[in-house]
Amino acid sequence: MKRKITLLAFFMFFFSFIIGISFKMSLKKIFEVFLTGAVDLATLKVVAVVILVEIMSNVLSYSGKLKKITSSFELFARNRYLSLIFPSLLMGLLPVPAGAMLSAPLVQEAGNKMNLSAETKTFLNYWFRHIFEFIWPIYPGIILAAAILGISVYKFIAAQLPLFLASVVAGVLFGLRKLSLEKYTSCAQEDNPRSIRRFFALLMNIWPVLGIVFLVLIFKLDIVLSLFLIVIFAIFTNKKMTKKLPPILKRSFEWRIIFLIFSVLIFKKMLEMSGILPFIPGIFKWLRIPEIFTLFFIPFLIGTISGLSMATVGIAFPVLLPLIGENSPNLTYAMLAFAGGVSGYLLSPFHLCLVVSTAYFKASFRKVWEMVILPVLFVDSVAFIVFYLSQFKW
Repeated sequence: MKRKITLLAFFMFFFSFIIGISFKMSLKKIFEVFLTGAVDLATLKVVAVVILVEIMSNVLSYSGKLKKITSSFELFARNRYLSLIFPSLLMGLLPVPAGAMLSAPLVQEAGNKMNLSAETKTFLNYWFRHIFEFIWPIYPGIILAAAILGISVYKFIAAQLPLFLASVVAGVLFGLRKLSLEKYTSCAQEDNPRSIRRFFALLMNIWPVLGIVFLVLIFKLDIVLSLFLIVIFAIFTNKKMTKKLPPILKRSFEWRIIFLIFSVLIFKKMLEMSGILPFIPGIFKWLRIPEIFTLFFIPFLIGTISGLSMATVGIAFPVLLPLIGENSPNLTYAMLAFAGGVSGYLLSPFHLCLVVSTAYFKASFRKVWEMVILPVLFVDSVAFIVFYLSQFKW
């Protein structure tokens, strides 16, 4: 697995170089893009997030906190499914780069107790981390799309509700439903499982996760600073941790994953500087592709190539505005375009969440990607059905 991560990173560096050459960039310019991509604040921020999450994961693991978190949630909810996806749902509220890494340690612990494969853990963590992409009002893609369309964020979210519900159903059908119901759902049968005592026990154990959410969403602190404060607090509230700190830090710095992050973000920088993304809408216009496919596939292709919601919306929506409607936008058309964009970057091999979480769980990228295809097709089918139904005059 480590060799595959290294090879993927080298491949992305090579592909970035090929894109630069193909778009007639000088060697000096290509080198500048590589350098600026490597030292870009966004790149360093993602690297810091991943390292801090690794440190937090190891601190919680060494202290036995990970086991306590999953056990206390199982006792409270009496359902191991919920303990498996709850961390991803919670961290899905935070629109941060490589956000799937925030929930990965807890999903790893819960999944190990169920003897789940690395690919299943990766899929569940990845999918349920992203279901809020359609409706959570602080996601940059939603904010930008609403601004381009000239409507309120909540009006745009209302149009995305079918996609959100479809993504929840898809996660259950193609993820949770595959797990053995008899083997995995039951927990210890005890009286009054939702007692106040168990609820407070859950809060006491899950404070590192809730702390990150509160610091970012309520106190508006940067994700890196929030993680740093939580890690420091977790270390110094446990006296035994200070002695274990050197091995924890050594284990937390996995250079291959960091190398892979740099390669992905340098590739994205090259996409921005080369001008390849704005080139895509022109091809659709030249080929005279029907508007329904134009609405869906322009965002889909940009999302697949970029792996970024902001890039997808920022490039595709202004181009599609004449089709969607400038003064009075057709929200069903906007919904289809947004579905295409989300589908694209969920399947993108350059989506940072997919790349780093696959590496974290040591899963097969191909197998995880294949597991994501069917849920994405399910959500897209719902988007097209809603689109076609809207064409009828009831």
